[in-house]
Amino acid sequence: MFSGGGTGGHLFPALAVADELKRQRPAASISFVGARRGLERRLVPQAGYPLRLLRLSGFKGSGPLGKMAAAAAAGWALIRCLVWMLGSRPDLVLGVGGFASGPAVLAARMLNVSTMVLEQNHFPGATNRWLAPRVDAVCLPSEAARRRMGGRGIVTGNPVRPEFLQAGEAPGGEALMLLVFGGSRGARSINRAMTDALPELVRLEPAPFIVHQAGSEDEASVRAAYRDYPEGRAEVLAFLDDMPARLAAADLVVCRAGAMTLAELAAVGRAAILIPYPHAADDHQRHNAEAVRECGAATVLLDEELDGNRLAACIAELAADPERRQRMGRAARQLAVPDSAARIAEIALSLIESRGDVVS
Repeated sequence: MFSGGGTGGHLFPALAVADELKRQRPAASISFVGARRGLERRLVPQAGYPLRLLRLSGFKGSGPLGKMAAAAAAGWALIRCLVWMLGSRPDLVLGVGGFASGPAVLAARMLNVSTMVLEQNHFPGATNRWLAPRVDAVCLPSEAARRRMGGRGIVTGNPVRPEFLQAGEAPGGEALMLLVFGGSRGARSINRAMTDALPELVRLEPAPFIVHQAGSEDEASVRAAYRDYPEGRAEVLAFLDDMPARLAAADLVVCRAGAMTLAELAAVGRAAILIPYPHAADDHQRHNAEAVRECGAATVLLDEELDGNRLAACIAELAADPERRQRMGRAARQLAVPDSAARIAEIALSLIESRGDVVS
């Protein structure tokens, strides 16, 4: 049983590991527990896995009444998870971060079911930091994350879906193929800067082909801003269901610097302009982005400095230098851990078989 989700950063690695477990053990019964407001509500059934949903909300940023309501919802979620697990008795519960992760993993511990957590960020999230000493195994993306977990855990890298690993070289045609996205829900500052950049980008010869994931809230306004862009050279969507194909078709990517986004960029080997989300916990996206820049795989623009002119200039500079983009793409690919899902699946199966702690 996988528990957690909410955003693509939590959900997509869980799906990658679930698919790998299913590949290795076709007879396995795999299910998910998630939050009603998360992406899992749509994407888990699409992937073919059963899903149970909990009513949950976050503690962070809430007032006293909000925290009381969140605590009550978490308590009720714990009871519901206990009832579900008494009925199905899973062999293993894997927490992947997000609101639903805590109640399900705690319920498993209360029933003496083996547990593990998958942490995607180099700066581990609050739920997984709290759960780490209480579970049988912790899988982490890097040594930096392991240090921040007090030396606990196994470094496995971040798992991505196999489709990302099948991407070839960037198209490298006459016109730049530009992919713009701000995470599964979009990013308003990126949307604003990108639409402000369009008058400059249209002057490039030839103008780039642009695919822009704007998020559901900004889709209409972003689409309107592209009306004066050359016909047939831009596509605006609320959400991209086919991200592996979209990344494979891109020469350059403009995006946030979440851990899973960076893992996917590494898997496909694409040059990127990273714009870290400024309100991420512990400013972890900025640290992520700087580490990738130091490896030569990306350019970084800080959100507080972002505007249309600055973004347009950065895109134009890279559009004019295909050799630099190729070097950045090769550097990105050096950061990939292609067998991450297999490593995590191996740990999960060892827990099921031994019912013991594999992490000191």
